[in-house]
Amino acid sequence: MTASRRGAALTRAESDLVETLSARWTIHILLILHTSDDAWRFGEIQEAVSGISNRVLSGRLADLESREMVCRRVTATRPVTITYRLTAQGRRVAGALNSLREVAGSSLNM
Repeated sequence: MTASRRGAALTRAESDLVETLSARWTIHILLILHTSDDAWRFGEIQEAVSGISNRVLSGRLADLESREMVCRRVTATRPVTITYRLTAQGRRVAGALNSLREVAGSSLNM
């Protein structure tokens, strides 16, 4: 392997990000949350990401929260209200994904 190719290896943080984003539905969730600065309830996200199960959505949101891309807020109401929104880091990642989506869309029209 040449020196220039060795420099192209992903860092641990980059590899972790790729692993997170490659999980099914994760990109969909980030793009949905990116459509509004408002907080989203679990059911609203599930409705927007057609076909995702409760278990998978719960897992993806927990993973995104642990990676500090999503903020989970619990409000002590009756019943308890739980909402999700992107953090600053999540907005940066979702913004980049949205740019890729725009590129893909424009290349289809060529």
